[in-house]
Amino acid sequence: MQAPSPGRVQLILSAKSSGPSEAAIKLASLPREETLQRFTRALDIAVTEIFEVMVGISLGSSDQVTLPRVADYTAMIGLAGELCGVLSFRCDLDTAAGIAAKMLESTVRPSQETIRDALGEICNMVAGSFKVQVSDLATQCWLSVPTVVSGSDYQLYPLADGMRMQVSRTFEGMLLWLTLDLHGN
Repeated sequence: MQAPSPGRVQLILSAKSSGPSEAAIKLASLPREETLQRFTRALDIAVTEIFEVMVGISLGSSDQVTLPRVADYTAMIGLAGELCGVLSFRCDLDTAAGIAAKMLESTVRPSQETIRDALGEICNMVAGSFKVQVSDLATQCWLSVPTVVSGSDYQLYPLADGMRMQVSRTFEGMLLWLTLDLHGN
């Protein structure tokens, strides 16, 4: 593994299962493409619902498939149990500030702390809503405390060797990305 450059932070995320459960075996038995489509759709439904309820705005569609190598903000939440992996939510500073301001129903630009809290809460709620969407596989799935990274001098290296689902949407014309990396069984 390459050492990070001076002044840089390297984040390595990994999630391992303690062994295959019945749900994990069921997931592994499904055709990979079918699972990817189902989970991507569930993730898209989750983020759409959460933004409508908590932020009070409908997200726009996006065909942006390339994730930014670095975003100003990345909120992450771990999944453990029958589904094991990491959900991440990425956006730039203006998008993050806009989301926090809408959540607070404020016209004033929120503080950095408020922005981080808002993004962590959004990530947490999207993960919870995603679990509801795939309830047949996620009844024994737990969520970690959200973690939010800010700045522009970092990179994420998820080590999950399973499936990656990505959803990009627009918030008031600005891009945001959700990625779910699930560990393979």
